Amino acid sequence: MNHLRMDAGASSPYQLSCIIGQKTKNLGWPDMVESNRLYKYFRGDVRRHPTQIVNLLSQLFQDAEDIYWSGPDNLWSALWGEPHQTSTIVKGISKTLEHSTTEEALNKVFMDYLVHGSFSFTSTIAAYRYLATTDPYGRLGDGHGFGRAFSIYRQLTKILKLDETKKLLSELGVYEGVQLEISKIEKERVSNRPCWVSPIECGLV
Repeated sequence: MNHLRMDAGASSPYQLSCIIGQKTKNLGWPDMVESNRLYKYFRGDVRRHPTQIVNLLSQLFQDAEDIYWSGPDNLWSALWGEPHQTSTIVKGISKTLEHSTTEEALNKVFMDYLVHGSFSFTSTIAAYRYLATTDPYGRLGDGHGFGRAFSIYRQLTKILKLDETKKLLSELGVYEGVQLEISKIEKERVSNRPCWVSPIECGLV
């Protein structure tokens, strides 16, 4: 909802409700202002798929349903998607060639950050989730270095501390939630580690 609020140029849920009310006053929509109808969605208080409100908002915001399911810039899919979804995100955002493999796209994510200092937050999360799910203890290089999942986890923790990342996620109202989810994934990965995985990979969790 905060993404739609920002897209509409509203500074608060109330202002978004007013904007929607003005645009739909002749369309027979239910009241959004006096009823505070949208507030629970800003709080994340959704117990089942809000079919009606998503259908209504889709009439004003073309990407409303995509945002609901995939998140802004595919953030939800990166955090909770299946491997084929996280792979698609990595290949799409890293701008590898159409026929490139997921492995080539992952390498580009690593190199873009390590060599050029550039990154896509969503792509980095998707790369981490993909590795944590499909290859949680694979090694970099010759197999004797840090694990790839751990290395990209460390990248993520640094990216999360950047002011621009904090600002964006805070405006969306998900900064702490994203931090907690990434930490949870890493703790689960580490707690399930085989004996051959170096204990040093647990040090920063």
